[in-house]
Amino acid sequence: MYEASVREHFSGVPVFGLADLAQIIQNRDYAKKYLQKMVRQGRIRKIKRDSYTLHDDPFLISTFLVKPSYVSSVSALSYHHIITQIPNEVFCFTTKRATRVDFVSRISFFHTKHFFGFVPERYMDFSIPVATPEKAIIDSIHTVPLSVFEEAFDMIDIDVMVDYLKRIKKSSIAKRIGYMAERRGFPVYERVRELLNNRYILLDPLAKRRGIRDKKWRLIVNG
Repeated sequence: MYEASVREHFSGVPVFGLADLAQIIQNRDYAKKYLQKMVRQGRIRKIKRDSYTLHDDPFLISTFLVKPSYVSSVSALSYHHIITQIPNEVFCFTTKRATRVDFVSRISFFHTKHFFGFVPERYMDFSIPVATPEKAIIDSIHTVPLSVFEEAFDMIDIDVMVDYLKRIKKSSIAKRIGYMAERRGFPVYERVRELLNNRYILLDPLAKRRGIRDKKWRLIVNG
């Protein structure tokens, strides 16, 4: 009875809840029973509590589940076609607490204090906030091993990257990004030198803890 109206309305809405459906059916109790029936029949997909969709693409629904958030790390780098590895989950960053949602594949939300460096991208007729390549690389630290996204340094805008590092003002990030950028041919040491401290840290925080010490960048090169 309501299926055509529901599909027409929510095909243009990546994620909706019971309150949204009740606006069409205009009876909350019946809307709840209708929703349960449609989920059982597989006509509507349940994502999590009070979050539903007509779509089956986790990339599409990700930033509509937690707001504010944006797609980043290797998910954004893959979207921009600058890494060869295709991630098997969607990585997002948010100002809210970290959480994970399993829908077709996993959607991981990481908390960040640096909520910038993303732009709206057109994806399946929707506008999705996606990190720039430079911010996606920064967000990849502590998220995935360095080897997964190292190739993306070949495609960065070094001026944008340096601007981001100065905006963040975090020595550990400046060391790791600066070292990797320099290794890929960008002479950035003097541009970020003011951000660096003398404490040695691991180049790749997710790799083995042993490596060669780089005195210039104060890094233990372990990746």
